[in-house]
Amino acid sequence: MKKTLLLTLALLFSTTIFAQLIDERFDSAELPEGWSIMGDAVKNWSISNTNNAGGEANEARLFWSPQFSGVTRLVTKAVDLTDVEGVSINFSHYFENYDQNYKAKLGIATSSDNGATWNEGWSLEYNVPGRYNIEERIVTADMGKENVMFCIFFDGTSFNFTQWCFDNIVIKAQSNSEARLNSIDIYDKIGSGPLDVKFSVQNMGNNNIQSLVASYELEGYETVTETFSASIASFGTSTFTFSDKKNVLPGTYKIKVNILSVNGGEDNTADNVLSKEFNASLGEKQRIPMIEHFSSSTCAPCVLINQLMVKVTDNNPGKYTYTKYVVNWPGMGDPYFISDNYNKCMFYNVSTVPQMFLDSELQLSGSTAQPVTQTKLLQRYDVPAFAEIRGAFNVNPEDKTVTLIADVASYVNLDDVRTFITINEKTTTENIVEYGGNGETEFHHVMMAMMNGSDGIETTIKAGEYKRFEYTYDMSTTFMEDINDLEVAVWVQDIKTKEIFNSHYLYEYTNHPYPVENLQITEGNRLKITWDKPENAEPLGYNLYINNELTLSNTQEKSFSVDKSDFCVVEVIALYENAMTSVGAVNIYSSEFGVPQNLTVTDNTSNIVVSWDAVEGAIGYEVYRNKKYYASVETTSFTDIDFLKGDQCCYQVKAVFENNNKSALTKEECVTATGDMLEELNSRLEIYPNPANDMLFIDADFEINEVVIYDVYGRQQVTETPSNQDMTSVNVSGLNAGIYFVKINTNQGEIVKRFIKK
Repeated sequence: MKKTLLLTLALLFSTTIFAQLIDERFDSAELPEGWSIMGDAVKNWSISNTNNAGGEANEARLFWSPQFSGVTRLVTKAVDLTDVEGVSINFSHYFENYDQNYKAKLGIATSSDNGATWNEGWSLEYNVPGRYNIEERIVTADMGKENVMFCIFFDGTSFNFTQWCFDNIVIKAQSNSEARLNSIDIYDKIGSGPLDVKFSVQNMGNNNIQSLVASYELEGYETVTETFSASIASFGTSTFTFSDKKNVLPGTYKIKVNILSVNGGEDNTADNVLSKEFNASLGEKQRIPMIEHFSSSTCAPCVLINQLMVKVTDNNPGKYTYTKYVVNWPGMGDPYFISDNYNKCMFYNVSTVPQMFLDSELQLSGSTAQPVTQTKLLQRYDVPAFAEIRGAFNVNPEDKTVTLIADVASYVNLDDVRTFITINEKTTTENIVEYGGNGETEFHHVMMAMMNGSDGIETTIKAGEYKRFEYTYDMSTTFMEDINDLEVAVWVQDIKTKEIFNSHYLYEYTNHPYPVENLQITEGNRLKITWDKPENAEPLGYNLYINNELTLSNTQEKSFSVDKSDFCVVEVIALYENAMTSVGAVNIYSSEFGVPQNLTVTDNTSNIVVSWDAVEGAIGYEVYRNKKYYASVETTSFTDIDFLKGDQCCYQVKAVFENNNKSALTKEECVTATGDMLEELNSRLEIYPNPANDMLFIDADFEINEVVIYDVYGRQQVTETPSNQDMTSVNVSGLNAGIYFVKINTNQGEIVKRFIKK
């Protein structure tokens, strides 16, 4: 559809509501009818077939040549302002200059005597190039008169700027009472739990806004309406928060906010409604912004940038992760260049240095300005993250190897993302270039190696789970200068959108901070929260969070009970010496996730049958034995044959729903086994080798239908359908080292075995 048709329709609609006076988008190649250029530099103005100011082509353009000094005006047609006390003016503009020490004055003025005299309503000086949007209230001596022209004026010398472009000029008379809903202030991703619905309102009228009534509609919930007291002057802005906070579960939602009335009366409805979509996760985590810096020891402009970055990082310890990719240009190139750095240049389309990215957003390109400002770094630091990274590395000085373990936990489903792990040297001095260097004597955060190369590590993590990465790297193959001066940076990124979900340095020269295991919520008169200590570590204590609030600090206990509610998110973090922490183990309880009822356990001598009632909406069930995950099923029963006579077997079940949501556990039901089926089957089935490295073999004298391998958290890792009915092999080379369970479906029933992956 043509731009002019859209604008005509918009104008027909808005004129009746806003008393709109001017709506100019510069459709034609000529100056609009009734518009003119006054003052100096008439020849410097044109209608350009560009869209630098951000609208659609065309746009009005003021060019620097021929050079002039003085005032030049882009003047509108005359409009009738009878009975108008003030107007609002909105326009976009693009300023381009080459000397940021030079300031150029831009302003808005009115005239009611055909341009003989001009009354200034607004002005501002510019020195930073870029795209801007202006929205101002204009009140001058010309208000209330019949024949009033507006102008956008420039006052100064044109030599120090290149061009100034203008578009989308809208002028409308202010009504006495008019509110505009500017924004719904909810991040695109938020944590589950009580939802803060914030919205921003701007007063577009002449009178102060003293009260307003607003509502919000959230999918699946009743509409909330609330009256707010306010004090918003004309053109002022204020933010409000609804007191009714709905609990949102993990998932995607649409919300609509509507201003219903202002100061007890009706209000213009055209700009009173906004909608947006957002995603609720299991929780919010502290973001650590990721800095990626492209530089070289032969790059002269890189010197100042490196100095500025040392200053900003020194002022913000713990609030960034940093990796520097050195390149082999200009000059003879940095001798510490490696091919992975070139591939990262291709990924970010880097062809000049210095260049710097903050959470994948370009901050600097060939400039000498502050690359990552304190303000921008803290702005990113304050944006919630939905992934968490913890881990540690240690070194062997004799063979110059680095061994690292990194845990990446996610609070949303992360599908087909990449985990990047780099080993950096904090300070290097030997990549100084004798001829053609930039004069620097030391360089910081220089990448020495990247695990799995510049493509990163393919990663998929379900919400509430984590993935572990373990590497040993021979640093003698790198440019490393000092094995005691290393850092390991880890970040998770979508390589299609380039979005970085979070980053973190690993703890240095120490052991891995393992997370707690088997975090469970059991439903009863109260909700009972339990967890187990890590199998491979001894934490100093634990922090327990309920609904993102610290409930127990550094507790030695491994259980806690809370009053039953409709909803809660539980997280437990293991604490270690030197303020180290693990990733969190997280679980969610909601009354919407029905707990299986009527759990029964029947001992049939040769097997134990566990059964329960179906739960509406459940897509499967998890069975726990003696408080540990045991099996996953899609039916409402499970047959256990993995026991010896006299074994005490206690069972619990939880329902599994879409989006990896799960119910609380049922209460335990126990039985003492009277048979010894396991002893007989064990003599007829063998798994080997155990521990296993690459292949795990299963040999039986009865039919094997399926083999499924789970980790200790119940996460399915490998599924194999044997072609040989009584013997099969499973490739386990891709599994991380640790303990796993093998569920073997046979014509004799299900057998669960445990094995160790080396």
